[in-house]
Amino acid sequence: MKKTLIIVLLLIAALVLGLAACGGGNGSLGDISQYEPEPGEGIDIDVGDDVPGNAIVREDEDGLVSVRVRDGSAEIYFYLDEWGDLNTGQDEFVEGPFQIVTLSGAVVDAMVGKISALDMTGGAEFLVPSVALLTEHGRVEYLMADPAVGWQENEYRSFGVLPWLKDIASFSYEETFNFDGDKTIYVWDSKGYQYNVSQVCRLINIFHEDGVWEFFYTNVNDYELSLGMVLTEDGSMDLSIGSRFGDEPEQTYTGSYEVFLALNGERDSGNMDIDLDCSWWVAELGDDADTADREYWDERMNLTGTYTFGTEGDGYLNLYLHAGDALMYTYWRGEPIEAYYFWQTMFF
Repeated sequence: MKKTLIIVLLLIAALVLGLAACGGGNGSLGDISQYEPEPGEGIDIDVGDDVPGNAIVREDEDGLVSVRVRDGSAEIYFYLDEWGDLNTGQDEFVEGPFQIVTLSGAVVDAMVGKISALDMTGGAEFLVPSVALLTEHGRVEYLMADPAVGWQENEYRSFGVLPWLKDIASFSYEETFNFDGDKTIYVWDSKGYQYNVSQVCRLINIFHEDGVWEFFYTNVNDYELSLGMVLTEDGSMDLSIGSRFGDEPEQTYTGSYEVFLALNGERDSGNMDIDLDCSWWVAELGDDADTADREYWDERMNLTGTYTFGTEGDGYLNLYLHAGDALMYTYWRGEPIEAYYFWQTMFF
């Protein structure tokens, strides 16, 4: 019971921190590398579809919610007859319209759809529609379009500005490239770089000042290894490797990481490059050390590699070795560990 309570508190805290980071919109995921798109990959920038009254109207595919953008402001309206038993809150709702309050300027366009990464209710059978807003300064804000939550004094307030998305010119709502039936919002900046909003949103909580990512591995000798990882907004990365219950880490590394988010270019979106140097190793090799041990030792003084990453909600991060060095081995001169399933704690 105590362990369950701790996990719940951690997840709630991670959610709060994630929203705070999202609201600021100033975070960086290391240096987000950009590559010029290939010829023909650029887009024809066209913001919004005009309708009578000089307004833009966006609706989800199920006809649950409508967003109207006009003269820099946005309103949200709910078709309550279509919601039926799908709502999750109180018995009485108001259709609207509600004014949408943003953080980064006037609204120039909107997109509405069911996006699993943006639905904070965690519903499996029903996804609450989400609204993405494109503002005059090229930023993207979002909110959940649920008549049971979100409104205060006839207003719906933006959940925040999505970090790392800047100079955005247009977006679309369509099936993901995985062709698994899940949909997302894709955005393009003025240079033609394309980004998956779901991927950006899932990465909001990968760092905070007082947290550490932890991974545990039990090898064939029934010895449990512990890996701690800290990622900061300025692109620095720290690793500590030791036993599950050891008082001190047996190895520590410091260095940098770099995440690639753009879908256009020479690198795959969703990759992380690492470059780390060993700053502490509790073991020592004598002058007469075995040649193979010495070579292994020298190789492990610097770690460089490429990892693909995935997330499973707030507080979880998976890294998979794509090329280069492993973060950890099964034992001294053992096999490289290629998959890391981290969960995030709040304190060291």
